[in-house]
Amino acid sequence: MSTSGLSDGLSFISDICGALKKLKRTGWVKHQIPLPESDSDHMHRCAMCALLVGQPADRRDQWAYELFPQYHPSKVDTTKLLRMAVTHDLCEALAGDITPFCDPSLVESKHDKEDQAMAAIQKVVAGPLGQELYDLWKEYEAQTTVEAIYCKDIDKFEMVVQAFEYEKEHLMAKGQVDKKPAAASSSSSADEPPPAKKLKLEGVAANPPTIAATTKHRDVRKDVSSEPLRGFFVSTNRAIKTPLFRRLDRELRERRRKVLAEKGWEVDVDEEQIPLPPPSAPK
Repeated sequence: MSTSGLSDGLSFISDICGALKKLKRTGWVKHQIPLPESDSDHMHRCAMCALLVGQPADRRDQWAYELFPQYHPSKVDTTKLLRMAVTHDLCEALAGDITPFCDPSLVESKHDKEDQAMAAIQKVVAGPLGQELYDLWKEYEAQTTVEAIYCKDIDKFEMVVQAFEYEKEHLMAKGQVDKKPAAASSSSSADEPPPAKKLKLEGVAANPPTIAATTKHRDVRKDVSSEPLRGFFVSTNRAIKTPLFRRLDRELRERRRKVLAEKGWEVDVDEEQIPLPPPSAPK
């Protein structure tokens, strides 16, 4: 990148955005999903979810907007939300996809690594767009605006949609799993992809953590063909706040219940969507 402060648009599009197309989402790799989605796949559908917020408020959600008026679509800057949704994981091109279930040392340093990554990306993009990308990421992390809260809901909702689709496609019927001989244990490194290629951008020290690093000290999980992806649905029970995406999440879980039942599986109680507490009375 030039030291003149000019934008290096080609490096942004090819090296940074290109890396996101190759970066497979850590949670799916750890669960041995065949052909797991990339960060770019995830953010594209997040952007499609953001477009739904620009629709007039759905009458099915009206009662919830009366309880939580701060989430009414009329209060959302939908242009900002769309731009946030399509870039919220941009930092992972340099920092890697670190989840709460990764090595504790990586989880502890996650925010700092992502902040450094966004600062580096800002230098590459430069100008007003570079500043906007950094500011959008900071706003998303802070979770203090309605757009940031919607974007976080979208991030979690898209994840469980993808989990359901992987279960629907790959999960075997429970009767088949019960008859399946236990697989011999092996080193998790045998199933890991090669380390990500280091990005060569001037002034950017980028070496995203490998899957081997993110799974260190973690138990080897069963693959998706042998067990439902329950943890993704448990972890999002209290995470989704906005009426629109809570309703869509409920509809998804009901659809999932039927698909799992057809395969002979049951949904555990802790996978059910937990109701949000009522809003606090104004002081």
